[in-house]
Amino acid sequence: MKKTLFLLSLMLCASLAPIMADVAYNLTPYPKTLTNRTTFCQLPRQLVVGVDAELGDSTMKDAQAFVDALNATMTGTTATLQHTTEGAFVQISRGGTNTTVGNEGYKLTINSEAITLQALGEKGFAYGLLSIKKMLPPHVCAGQKAAEAQDYSLRCVTITDNPRWQYRGFMLDCSRHFFDVKEIKRMLDVMALYKMNAFHWHLTDDQGWRAEIKKYPKLTTIGATAPDSRITDFENGTYWLGHEYGPYFYTQEEMKDVVAYAAERGIEVIPEIEMLGHSVAALCAYPEFSCNPSAKRTVWTNGGISSDVVNVADPKAVQFYKDIVDELCEVFPGRYFHIGGDECPTSAWENNKMCQDFLKEKGYTNYRQIQSWFTNVISGYIKEKGKRTIVWNESITAGGSDLDLVKEHNPIIMCWYPAQGGAQKAASIGLDAIITEYHSGVAGAASGAGGYYINRKLSNHPSEPDGAGGGDDTVEGCYKYVPQPNATSTPTVIGVQGTFWCEWVGVPEYLEYLALPRLMAVAEAGWTPENKKNWSSFVDRMVIDTQILDAWNINYSRHWMPGYVAPKVETTEIIADGVTEYSFNNQSKDRPIALADDNGTLNGQASATTNFVLEPATKADQYYIKSCVSGKYLYASASTSGTMVTLDTKKTAWAFDWETMPKYVAICHGANTEVALNNNVNNATHIRLFAHGTGNGASFYSMKLEKRGETEGVVNVDVNDNDNDNCYDLQGRIVPAATRGLYIQQGRKVIK
Repeated sequence: MKKTLFLLSLMLCASLAPIMADVAYNLTPYPKTLTNRTTFCQLPRQLVVGVDAELGDSTMKDAQAFVDALNATMTGTTATLQHTTEGAFVQISRGGTNTTVGNEGYKLTINSEAITLQALGEKGFAYGLLSIKKMLPPHVCAGQKAAEAQDYSLRCVTITDNPRWQYRGFMLDCSRHFFDVKEIKRMLDVMALYKMNAFHWHLTDDQGWRAEIKKYPKLTTIGATAPDSRITDFENGTYWLGHEYGPYFYTQEEMKDVVAYAAERGIEVIPEIEMLGHSVAALCAYPEFSCNPSAKRTVWTNGGISSDVVNVADPKAVQFYKDIVDELCEVFPGRYFHIGGDECPTSAWENNKMCQDFLKEKGYTNYRQIQSWFTNVISGYIKEKGKRTIVWNESITAGGSDLDLVKEHNPIIMCWYPAQGGAQKAASIGLDAIITEYHSGVAGAASGAGGYYINRKLSNHPSEPDGAGGGDDTVEGCYKYVPQPNATSTPTVIGVQGTFWCEWVGVPEYLEYLALPRLMAVAEAGWTPENKKNWSSFVDRMVIDTQILDAWNINYSRHWMPGYVAPKVETTEIIADGVTEYSFNNQSKDRPIALADDNGTLNGQASATTNFVLEPATKADQYYIKSCVSGKYLYASASTSGTMVTLDTKKTAWAFDWETMPKYVAICHGANTEVALNNNVNNATHIRLFAHGTGNGASFYSMKLEKRGETEGVVNVDVNDNDNDNCYDLQGRIVPAATRGLYIQQGRKVIK
């Protein structure tokens, strides 16, 4: 599919309402208190910014940057800086109390004679200056010079402002897909514009190790290279590269560069090194730290949960992590270090003699306590470095966790699932919590769903690219999610975070499209009191801010904008053109599936991929699917193997006419049922697809036949069963329970 067609889903239609000129104070996040006045303050053509001489170098530097920004963008007005407030139009001085503005807060008064900015801390001055810039025309924040001389004016106002929570973060997963330093800096610029102060950098996982560790160089050779990678982009849809992905990693100098760039924008960078689970990439590089050093393993190319975890009972493995902490603490000087701790199966420990002996030695009653012991040890080590540990909520919510061990060194609990329950449990043992809701019902939102996992699909419309989630995680749902429902009884929440996982996202355009403006919604949740949030006001302000994003050439979704109309789609005939290698993608969104063949398990959860080729069958113009793994042919059932059927019939076997070969195969079946694809040699099972039907009553999977390495592609529509009763086909139609089975359907493409 051509890029211009796919980008239709990103373009605003001509009926879009004009930018709301009546937004008097274009401030996002919205201030804590704002006293509105009807008068205006016109900036003088010679604008003097005065800074009280007693303020430190940092505030003076911020004031100089403010003056430089005005001179670089305003036409007809010239700004100068002086080290006294006397006679200045903009007067910056110390003022306020901890109870009114706090260390990050400020008091801003704009009247017709002068603008005064008061704060107690350096960040307060910086945020106050940012608010002044935000209330000026968008080209000022965008850094663009006005074409013609103009008068600049601000609405008179008094603002007393400080953030609701101390932690306002964004997490980017650079393990599943790598994003270069340039793209990270673009996202940091967006964060800074919305007063966010924490960049959580997910650097390691099963799919890749991205942080240079000089003591362990194989982490960034073997561990940073995957055999393939699934990419979703706006030009080709979803496809597999068909070649090695990597080695991709950040040198220590590059990481220091990001840290410095973020610090200039008031953002702290928090590294995350996954311990002890999600460690396949690390164990590919150093298998001696695993519970089964002789096992054959490769860096993962898909998502899921691996039981191949680090041998926690091996002192050398524990030292491995301490060595990593040592090196990265020199790179990341901030207050926090994230050690993961999520989704860590204990089965490898249960079957390992060293771990069995360790359990008995410690007198523990279950293997989860071994992970709690490790969390205690590594948190204490990080504490010695002057830092505080952050862990995912499974460290306390997983069954059998030893809460006394976990809490000893006062880690912060990052709560995703269950977000509210995890925060409550953290409070019960005296620990702080950060809310980053995975997916939750939201009253009053158009979709009824939302949360802070801002990598999830925004829509199920056929024009949408593939992605995580069920397509109901809208911008409105994200905005209206309440991270602390009952302030009188809920725990000590210290912040919120927008979290972005990259199993499906491999290009900057798609990252930005999914993250923005949901990241701004999270920023407002972290700063603005709940009773001051307003969806309609947020939309009006974000419409204005799209001028800044456009100027920066940043992609963003437009579903939330007034007048947005989704592009049309049509079913299109897929014609094979001699390319015979195709990939089979099984895409399960909401539950695990088992996908195994006669050569062993391909993938344990979420999705699995193997390769197939089309080969002639009994007729010259027809083809069966033949596995590149086993060399066997695939059919739908043992009893009808080899049967030829037409494309519009329920499938009992797979054979495709060359001229009408489909792009997609839809599998639709009820809960806890099995679809077996058999070969034609003694009808032995080659691949078995089994759905664990927990939750929904039925499940939908799509198997996409796509050209490997080719640029032509179509939109893959994957609709989950969200009403617990129905299963849907590729065109969104309900498939009756009595007729669920294997179907062949044509692909779809976006049209003008």
